[in-house]
Parts: sequence; structure tokens; C-alpha cells
Amino acid sequence: LGRLGGEAAVAVPRLRALLAHDELWLRVDAAIALWEISGRTGESVPVLLAAWEHNRHVRVRVAQCLVRMGLPGAGPDAAQVLRAELLSVRRHNAMDGGYGSHDTYEDEKLLALCRRALGVDTGKGTTS
Repeated sequence: LGRLGGEAAVAVPRLRALLAHDELWLRVDAAIALWEISGRTGESVPVLLAAWEHNRHVRVRVAQCLVRMGLPGAGPDAAQVLRAELLSVRRHNAMDGGYGSHDTYEDEKLLALCRRALGVDTGKGTTS
């Protein structure tokens, strides 16, 4: 629905109802689609940030959306969450007693998305 943009406006009431669904991933997908259709962040960002705090596995998906939204639209709460992620010593996907080969890739992807959303220059590819 999100890819349809404004053409999917008829689905907005149903998407709003899904923002309170028990299934976290469904809430996240509904919030993203609602923003993509309406262009308004007021209903979507709180759902996305709550999901970020509730389930670490959703962070890359949320960060991807926040990059597309841009911080002026996403707001100061989103910026605070992204900065906290960049400053975190313990990584979002760290598990006690185990790891997967994709963990580093996913973590680097999340950090890159956080920096991109915040407009943080990593200094790569620049000369002084």
C-alpha cells in the first residue's frame, strides 16, 4: 500500500486501526505504509519508536523508514533514539552466548542508517 502513495488513501482508516494491533511487525508495517500514503509522521513515528524500544530486531526496518522521512519530519524523539544507538557500547543484536554471521553486517547497516538519518558525516572519502 505504501508504494501506491496517495492512490491508497482509501486504506488509511484500516492502517490507523492496525497501529494498535498486538503483532509488533504488523504495527510497524502499518505505520510505515500510513506515512508513505499520507506523508504525515504524527501517527507513525510514535509507533515506530515504541517498536524500536520493544524489539531490537525491528531497528533496521525502522531506521530505513526514518532515513526516508528525514529528521525534520521524524522529529526530535527520533533523533534522540538514533543518537543513543550510535553511542551504545552494547550493540543492538548482541546476544549472550551466541552470534550469527550476519550480526556484524546487520549492525553496520543499522549504524550507517542512523548516521545517514542524522546527517552525520563519517569523513570517508573526504580530504582535508
